[in-house]
Amino acid sequence: MAEDTYGSGPRPLYAVTIQQTTAGGVLAKMREVCARAEKHVAEYGDVGAALASLKAEIAKAEGKRA
Repeated sequence: MAEDTYGSGPRPLYAVTIQQTTAGGVLAKMREVCARAEKHVAEYGDVGAALASLKAEIAKAEGKRA
């Protein structure tokens, strides 16, 4: 079993959390993190797409200031 380097407390769903859980290979933990990730996506949508949109708006705003 892989050691949890961040302890057993709550962990935000950053990519590192998902990657470490995957690498750990503990089925129960993988299912738990998967459920949390699915809930996050259901509540907040596709963060990656939202970030791309935000970056596009930043670029537009920076272009207007120049």
